[in-house]
Amino acid sequence: MGSWGVRAHNSDCGLDLLAVAENRYLRGVKFKNFHVRHVTELLKTHIIGEFAKENNGCESQYIDFFYGYTLPYRFAHAVMLVAECFAEYRQMGKYTLDDYSTKKAKKRQIAEFIFTNKDLETLRNELQAILDPEHGLYESWKDSDSFNEWRAHIQMLCETISKTMSKGGDDHA
Repeated sequence: MGSWGVRAHNSDCGLDLLAVAENRYLRGVKFKNFHVRHVTELLKTHIIGEFAKENNGCESQYIDFFYGYTLPYRFAHAVMLVAECFAEYRQMGKYTLDDYSTKKAKKRQIAEFIFTNKDLETLRNELQAILDPEHGLYESWKDSDSFNEWRAHIQMLCETISKTMSKGGDDHA
């Protein structure tokens, strides 16, 4: 599974996607803000772009498999990652990440999250879809010793988002 914990931050896929967000968005805004919708869309576009680059001219059965299984599975990691960043910000009042672009790792604090209720609703709906037993990510965790912890983590992310939405959302958090 390439994972050593229940969080997207604890998976190879999640960390790869965080690097994409860092390199293609956060650096551009000098780590000042994290726009929930922009980062989520960026990661989805990146996942689709990787597939297109690696599978140029592939047979239609592979394309069907990508859109039916691989994209939802990888995008689930992206959704979890964005939700985890947001939840940490809501709980701690800041989101800190390690920037390894220099010789010495540097702590970067994101001071502002930009979101609307619609952004959060979309994020929450995607998280809830992961909890469907037919979802590929759910299937990959269901026989794990950590399944209940993983499921509780997803539910906590949903609750954090729902609480923010009930307070009005549409904010620079």
